[in-house]
Amino acid sequence: LLDRSGSSRKFILDSGCGTARSSMLLGEEYPDHTILGVDRSFVRLNRNADNEADDSDISKRPFQAVSENVVLVRAELTDFWRCCLNEKWNIEHHYILYPNPYPKKNRLKKRFYAHPSFPLILALGGEKIVVRSNWKEYLSEFADSVAYANEYYEEAGSTDATNIARPYAEAAVKGPGERIDKSLAYTLFEKKYDDVGENTFELLLDRK
Repeated sequence: LLDRSGSSRKFILDSGCGTARSSMLLGEEYPDHTILGVDRSFVRLNRNADNEADDSDISKRPFQAVSENVVLVRAELTDFWRCCLNEKWNIEHHYILYPNPYPKKNRLKKRFYAHPSFPLILALGGEKIVVRSNWKEYLSEFADSVAYANEYYEEAGSTDATNIARPYAEAAVKGPGERIDKSLAYTLFEKKYDDVGENTFELLLDRK
C-alpha cells in the first residue's frame, strides 16, 4: 500500500467511505495528499473498482488505486486504524461521514463514540477530524465523548503527550453545527438529504 500511495505523502483517511464518492471528491480537493478510502464492503467499493477484471480477482485484492492519489482499501475499520498507528502514518485529516447511527438504545455500543475502538480515532490524530450526520444528537454525543475522554485522561494523570483527547477538547465544547454550504455533497446520503431539504450537521474537531 505504501508503494502505491507514496510513503512520503500525507494521508487523508475516509473511514467507512461506502461507494467512495467522498474519497474521489477529497482526492480532487487535496491533490497533494493520498486519500485512503476504507470500507469493509466489497460490493460498495467495487463500484469504483476496475470493472474489467473478473469479480473473483477483484475480491482478493486488499486495496486498489482508483486514481493517482486515491486508494480504496477493503478492511475492518478498527483493524485498519491499528495498522495506521503501528506504521506511524501521518494522518492529516480524518473524515467519518454519515456513519450508521444505530438509533436503538440496545445498539448504543456500536456507535463509534461508545465503541471500545473510540480511543483509536483520537490516537490517529490529525489536524482535524470531521464527522457528519443528519442526526445532530449523534454528533453532540460524539463531542461529549471527546470531552469525557479528556477528563478521564486528566484524572488519570496523563501528560500532554499521552492525553489523546486533549488536542480536540476545545473544539468538542463547541459541538456540532448545521451544514450551511450545500454546494457539494460528499456522499450519496448527503446528496439525498440535500435534495429533500433535510438538515445535515457537521462536527469539526480542529486540533489545538
